[in-house]
Amino acid sequence: MTRTASFHPEDAATPAAVLHPLRDFAEKLGRELRLEDLRTGAWHARLVTAFVRHHVARQATSGAGARALRPSDTKAIIRRACKEAALVGASAAGVSTSATVFAVDTGFLGALVAVPVAGAAMSLDTMLRSIITARMTCDVASAFGVRIDPDDPWDFLHLHALSASSESLGAKAGADQVSEMLLADPEEMERKLGNLLLGEGVLRNILPFVGVATSSITSWRRTRRYGEAAVEYVRYRRALDDAFATVRALDVRCVELLIEGAWFLFNADGALRAEEAVMLAHLLRNSPSAARKRVLERLVEDDTSWQSRLSEVPESARDAFLHALEVVAAVDLSTSTAEWQLLRQAASALHRPLRRERVQSLVKQLRTQGIVAMARGDGASPRDERMPPARDLGLGVDAQMMPGAV
Repeated sequence: MTRTASFHPEDAATPAAVLHPLRDFAEKLGRELRLEDLRTGAWHARLVTAFVRHHVARQATSGAGARALRPSDTKAIIRRACKEAALVGASAAGVSTSATVFAVDTGFLGALVAVPVAGAAMSLDTMLRSIITARMTCDVASAFGVRIDPDDPWDFLHLHALSASSESLGAKAGADQVSEMLLADPEEMERKLGNLLLGEGVLRNILPFVGVATSSITSWRRTRRYGEAAVEYVRYRRALDDAFATVRALDVRCVELLIEGAWFLFNADGALRAEEAVMLAHLLRNSPSAARKRVLERLVEDDTSWQSRLSEVPESARDAFLHALEVVAAVDLSTSTAEWQLLRQAASALHRPLRRERVQSLVKQLRTQGIVAMARGDGASPRDERMPPARDLGLGVDAQMMPGAV
């Protein structure tokens, strides 16, 4: 997997090396970003995509000299982003306040100058905050060994939805909510997000004097909330991608059953959480259309049919399959009685022992380290949880090699 790294103080010793890639990024963005994009809302997708590509390319040129990030670094990553966002917010509000004072002192002619200046400051504030959150997302993802794909808009769309509220993911619940996310048009969602962010930027900076404080505080809080959502998102991604990749490597046909199992475990506690709906959509989005349709039809409340089909799991994949179900149950950092009961029934159908201490150990690892040591399912020792995988764990490539399988 591509690993990204944050800027470190020692980089300041070579300002030319730092300014050169930033200049290249600004030039490329200037060619791609158009004034029309500000009106349509497409500016955010263009800006974030360009920055993520720049960030990944910069890290690739850094080579082995870049410091590897770990899950324990995420608090510092979020705190730094919050400070930067607060400073940008206060500066934009200060410019807006100065423009208002200038317009009041000079009258109509002054307003002709002040209004565009204030508007530019508000727009720049929103864009800089988008870059700050994009870099924070790349660094948080890097800490967990998850790759942010600049050509896949769903990572940032889901993150903004999670940081705002679960309502942003859709008003429907359960399977309808997952289906709604799969059918959504990403370009339309990107445009809506861009317009929403610009509107928030205007509201945050429109009040003179007071806006200097409120814009700074609001920027800090929203960046922190976004960072916390990013940590949750990549923690789920890393745990589930690892677990599903292990099963897929043994028998790709089992992944379809595993997605159904994730659905039943996520629903065991009642309503589907926003992160869980996002993960189900993530797993299904990279699946062949025929398999996706089958799984969506099987996302029901009764798990009897699913349990009866667990006998189809090959003997060689059953240990890894049960371990993956245990990871799904533990990824929310707790295991309820309903989840434990479902795990027991699945273990019985697979003719495998289920140990409570093993599931509790997974919860402990996720709480303390953020990453679990994944068992390979072939009797070999588990991979060190501190080392991110060296490949993309998406389901799309292998899944499409076998018709009818996820």
